[in-house]
Amino acid sequence: MLLQRTYFQSFRDQFAIAFDAYLDVLRHVKALVNQALGHDSLNWRMLNACPPCSYKQDNEEPLDPARLDSMDGNNSLKRVDGSGHADERVFPSEYLIPPSEVEFFKDDVRLRPGTRIAADVTPTAASDDSACTENWKTANTISKNTVSVFDQTGIFVSACRHGIVQTLVEMRKSGELAKYALATTSKILNVYGSNGATGYDIGCSYSKTVAASSISLKASANHHRFLGLGIEDLETCERIFSGSNAVAPIIRHASYFHWLQFIELHFDQWDLDKYSELSKFIYNNYKQALHIINELSPAVEELKAQLGLTDTDFEKWNTEELEYLQTLTIETEEDVEKMTYVEALESLASAESLQGCVWACHICPVPVLYSRLCKSMQAVARAWEAERSSAYRRLVLEMNAVDDLERRMGITECWTREQGEYKHALNSLTNRRFIRVVEYLEGLVVKRLFELAKANLAGTAICVALDKYNSLAPLQNPPRPTLEYHDIASYAWLGEFDLLKHSRRDLLSKPWASKANREVAAKYFKVVRAREEITRLNVEAAQLHTWVDDEDTHLLSVARSLSETHPALAYEIQWRFEECRRVNNIHRTRLGAIYDLPGYNERRDGRDGDGVELVLGDLDGSSVILADEDDTLCDEASRLDACMSE
Repeated sequence: MLLQRTYFQSFRDQFAIAFDAYLDVLRHVKALVNQALGHDSLNWRMLNACPPCSYKQDNEEPLDPARLDSMDGNNSLKRVDGSGHADERVFPSEYLIPPSEVEFFKDDVRLRPGTRIAADVTPTAASDDSACTENWKTANTISKNTVSVFDQTGIFVSACRHGIVQTLVEMRKSGELAKYALATTSKILNVYGSNGATGYDIGCSYSKTVAASSISLKASANHHRFLGLGIEDLETCERIFSGSNAVAPIIRHASYFHWLQFIELHFDQWDLDKYSELSKFIYNNYKQALHIINELSPAVEELKAQLGLTDTDFEKWNTEELEYLQTLTIETEEDVEKMTYVEALESLASAESLQGCVWACHICPVPVLYSRLCKSMQAVARAWEAERSSAYRRLVLEMNAVDDLERRMGITECWTREQGEYKHALNSLTNRRFIRVVEYLEGLVVKRLFELAKANLAGTAICVALDKYNSLAPLQNPPRPTLEYHDIASYAWLGEFDLLKHSRRDLLSKPWASKANREVAAKYFKVVRAREEITRLNVEAAQLHTWVDDEDTHLLSVARSLSETHPALAYEIQWRFEECRRVNNIHRTRLGAIYDLPGYNERRDGRDGDGVELVLGDLDGSSVILADEDDTLCDEASRLDACMSE
C-alpha cells in the first residue's frame, strides 16, 4: 500500500529469498562470534543457556534433585506432507535431536515394560510400581487421516524449570510415541549427568518404559527420576506450547527447511525472553516461598500442639495413604486362592452336569444304526458325538484343574457346599465384581477429594465406575442402593461418602482420613516444600549473579583482544556485550531486591551483607559504577518489588 504496487507472487518470492539470505548471514556471524568466545563446543548451548540451572559454583549447597526439567509433546506444529519438496536444504538447528538418534529407540517401545531390567539393577525411576501407572496413558489424538496428510505431526520438547528450551524432536507421521521421550531422556542424561528429575504427564508409566529400554542402566546409574514436586509444577512445556501455537499457521505448508527455521526462530526469541526473566522468576518464587512459610508455620505449630502431632506423624500418614491407594483393588493371596478353588469346583459341577445331560439325552447306540439312517440322521449323530466328546474333554480339564489347586493348597479332602469356607468363598466370588467396582469407585472418590479436585481428573472415571456400580447394586443380596453422580460430587469430605462406612479396610478410622489431621498435614508439607524451594533459589541466585559478572567480563575481554586483529568481529562482540549488559543490569537490580527480602537467609559469596558495587567497563578501558546496594539499587529494587507485586 505504501508503494502503491499491485501484489505479485514474484515479490513475495524475492522477499523470502532475501529473508533467507539475511538469516543465513546472521547464523554465520553468530558462528564466528561463538567460536571467538569459546561457545562452539559440543552441547554448549544446553549447558549454558540457563545459568541458574547449570552454572555450578564451588562449595555450593548440593541440591536434590540437582536440576529440574520437563518434557512433553504437542500436535500443533504440523507440516503437510510434500510441501516445498523442491527445497532440499538442511537447516542447521541447535535444538533438534537428529532423526537418526530418535530412530535408534524405535525398537525399544516394542518391549513389554519391565522385561529388560537387569537382575542386579534397581532403577530409581522404575522401581516405584505405582497404581496410577496402569490408569494413565499418553493422549494420542493423531488419526490415520492426520498421519497420511502430514509429514511432521508435531514436536516433542524438553525445557528447564525456568522455561528455557533444551531439546526439540520432530514427531513424524505419528502421535506422541515413546521413542521421542526416550531420545530426549538419553540426551538429557548425556549432557546433564546424574541426579536429575524430569516432569512428564505420564511419568509413572514412562518410568516403566525407561526401565524396559536400552537406556535403563544409564538412567539407573544417574539416579534420574520422573515426577512432579515442591511448589514447582514442572508443567513448563504447556506454557511453551501456548506460545509456539502462534507459529502453526505460518509453517503448515512450508518446506521442511522453513518449517524448522521458523520453529528455531521462535524458540531462540523465546529463550532470550526467558533469560531476561530469570531474576524475576527467582524473585517471585522467593516471595511466594517466604509467604507460605510466614503464613503457615505458626498455624502448623499451633495445630500440632492442639492435636498432639509431630512431623513424623505427617510423614507416616503420607506413606500409609499411598499404600492404601495402591492396594485398593488388590485382593489377598489367600482370598484369591480360595475363590479360585471354589470357582473351579463350580466349573467341575457344571461339567459333570453337562456330561450327564448329554448322555441322558442320547441313550440309543446311534453309531450302530449309521448304515440304515438317512443322511440327516447321520449328521445329527455326528453332532451328538462331537458334543459328547467336547463335554468329556471339558470334564477332564475341570477335574485336572481341581486336582492341581488341591495339591497346591494342601487340600486332602474336596470341599463340599455345606462347608463354611466353601460358602464364604462362594459368597465372595458372587460379589467379587461388585466389590471391585465399589473399591474402584472408593479410590476415585478418595483421589478426587484429596488430590485431583483442582484438575477434575477423576470426573469422567467416576461416571464410568458409577454406571457399573448401579448396574450391579440391585443384584446383590440384600440389594444395595444406587447412587447419582451429583451425590458424590457434592461430598466435601470422606465422612459424607456412605460407602466408606462399610469399607473392609476401615478407611474412616485412619488418622490421615480425618479432616482436621489432613488440613494440618497439607499445611505442613507446603512449608516443607517452600523451605526446599528457598534452598534451591539461594543456589540459583548465586549462580545467576556469578554468571552475569563473568559473562560481562568475558565478552569485554574478548572484544578488547580482537579490537586490532579483527575489528569487525570485535565490534560484533562489543555490540553483544552492550546488549547483555542491559539485561544483566536488570538481573543485578532484581538480585539486589532478593537480597533485601525480609527472610532472605543466604548471602552471595564475597558480599557479606555490606553492599556490592556493580562495575562495568568499555573498550576504552574506562569503568563506570552503576549502583550500589545502599542507594540507587535499593530504590530500584523497591520500585521493581511494587511492580512485580502488582
